Amino acid sequence: MSHPIRHLRNVQLDPKLALQLSDIISAYRPHDAIPERELLGERLPLESPLSMSNLCKDINIDYKARRKSTS
Repeated sequence: MSHPIRHLRNVQLDPKLALQLSDIISAYRPHDAIPERELLGERLPLESPLSMSNLCKDINIDYKARRKSTS
């Protein structure tokens, strides 16, 4: 069964409504396959761009990761 969002594929929407629905419509679009480690080769990131340290670096905040204590 097709998801109801697919019925909007060939519909002409009002520009304001299209902008409001753009995130939802984009979420249901076909996505590329996730690349495997071998295909990434040298482009394999060592740290996520969305890690706390990288996010803090982007906004110029000094962040030190806290280690969990083992008790």
